[in-house]
Amino acid sequence: MPNIELKLFPNFVTIIVQLLSTGVLFLLFKKYLWKYVLDFMDKRADAIEKNINDAKDMREKATVYLQESEEQARASAKQYREIIDLAKEDANKAKQQIMNEANEQARNKIAQAEEQIEAEKAQARAEMKEEIVDIATEVATKIMQKDMDASTNDDMVKSFVDEVIN
Repeated sequence: MPNIELKLFPNFVTIIVQLLSTGVLFLLFKKYLWKYVLDFMDKRADAIEKNINDAKDMREKATVYLQESEEQARASAKQYREIIDLAKEDANKAKQQIMNEANEQARNKIAQAEEQIEAEKAQARAEMKEEIVDIATEVATKIMQKDMDASTNDDMVKSFVDEVIN
């Protein structure tokens, strides 16, 4: 039968040898490698800290650029609105000016047409007066040449009225 006691309890010589070899390795490590490991760790910590600081700086710059771009966007939008308002105002002024000019032209044309109508009316009246005067003189001369009796007088007045009307 195998000895269970040997398997349950460790061998003290092996334990001491392992502890001594670990101690020797630790002393060798501390004497020859510890400085390089510390330098590597310091460099690594510095690199990580530099990356963190760079990220913070970049975040701050990005925030500043974002604020500047938002301000520029607001300024551009305000300028755009001002340009649109000015364009609308100019368009309204031009529209009003065109409407005023069109109304003035229409009034002038209406006034000219009315003047022309009045002139034509006056001319027609003058022509009518001349014709009436001519007809009246003709009638008067006819009356003077004929003997006057009531029936002849009535006939002459009726023919005179017919001539004036037609």
